[in-house]
Amino acid sequence: MSELGKRARRLLLVSWCSFLTAAVATMLVFAFVDPAMMTIQGAESLSRRSVYALGFLFFWGTGAGAALLALWMAGAEHERGAGP
Repeated sequence: MSELGKRARRLLLVSWCSFLTAAVATMLVFAFVDPAMMTIQGAESLSRRSVYALGFLFFWGTGAGAALLALWMAGAEHERGAGP
């Protein structure tokens, strides 16, 4: 198996960390929020599974955005010579 490039390693790192973050956030939020009680005005109510999936995807996207922002900021700091 060939070595992954620097960009691929970073992408995998961001994906995996944001996945784990989304899993924990989903468990914590839906331990206190019942998806059956959630309604959207003007739309039929979604199934519980749909709400769980949408919540997970939201948390995954949010975690990925935060991780990418952290990598970008760390790279900018490193380029200026301020980092280790």
